[in-house]
Amino acid sequence: MTTSPRDPKPNAAHDPLTIAGDAAATADLITLQGAQATPFITRPSEISRLWVEDEYDELTQEQTELWDAHALDEARAHMVQHASLNLRAAELAHTVAGSRELLDTARTQYTHASTSLSAYRRRAPGAKRWYKAAKAIIFIGDLAGFATAAIWLGEPIFIAVTLAASAAAATVVAGLIGTEYCDLRRRRLRACSPHDLPSELAQFEHLFTESPSGESIMKRVLLVSLMTAVMVSVAIGALRAAVDEPLVGVIFAGIAFAVAGGSFLVSYAGADEIADLIDRYHGEYVTQEKRHLTLSSDQAWHDWAGHGAQAGSIQDAAHRRGQAARSHVQALKWRILRNNPSVAGHGPSDSEHVGRVPRKSVKPS
Repeated sequence: MTTSPRDPKPNAAHDPLTIAGDAAATADLITLQGAQATPFITRPSEISRLWVEDEYDELTQEQTELWDAHALDEARAHMVQHASLNLRAAELAHTVAGSRELLDTARTQYTHASTSLSAYRRRAPGAKRWYKAAKAIIFIGDLAGFATAAIWLGEPIFIAVTLAASAAAATVVAGLIGTEYCDLRRRRLRACSPHDLPSELAQFEHLFTESPSGESIMKRVLLVSLMTAVMVSVAIGALRAAVDEPLVGVIFAGIAFAVAGGSFLVSYAGADEIADLIDRYHGEYVTQEKRHLTLSSDQAWHDWAGHGAQAGSIQDAAHRRGQAARSHVQALKWRILRNNPSVAGHGPSDSEHVGRVPRKSVKPS
């Protein structure tokens, strides 16, 4: 009698409580006759094993093979899916490992920069967007004034808006030199000997040293920016004077020049190269973090892990059921021997210990 593998879904046949109840009911029906009524018989020494024992040992092995085959049938689809995703999962693992290194590097750089340079930071975190908004407003205002005058002069709208955008951009960019001027000035205030820098600031030595040629270059750039602002102001003033009164032209020329000056002041007020450096490291860390999380949440990787876990779970459950079936068949073999004491005896002799180890005597200390 063999036990064939069944559907691994829970049912009464596989319910441990049901099986335990059946075993308890069977145990209640078993009675052992006393030695006074029936003498105990040991297994005959002439017979080492009965054919029925070999038969049931083979049936026991059959249960293992049956349940292993059943596990392969149930897990085959998951094993195929798992195998088909092996290459992609391996490449993803390699990529994610590299991404983790980049993320750790970005975190280390950001943490080091933030810890070492926060004391020298002047602009508050997040304040830069207000300076950018001010520059955008300056650009739009200059663009509107120039474009309106050009359109009134008779220029096509596309050409007028394009020229106005170029002039407004040139005016705003001319004012951006305020950033470099402020950074150069503050670097000069922070300047110290490289030998006096703490070890944690050695990586940022360029922020605490002044270039000898920096001031002369800055003067030339300031001169070019001033000439750009003047030329744009004169052009806008002449254009407004052509389509309106000369006084209006002077007013708009002054506004255009003030736009360049405003751009310079906004750039100067918002300039902070140390804050920019910390923010850049933070941006790199956030970018690497998002990239790493995107890679690690790849659906193919999750499917690969899920199919592998599902296949492993099915095979493990079938293996455990196979072990239980083996034990059940072995128990049936012992039941047959128990029911036939005239052939197999009531049990092994003292020299035979099936499944037991004699207790060693304890020597007195």
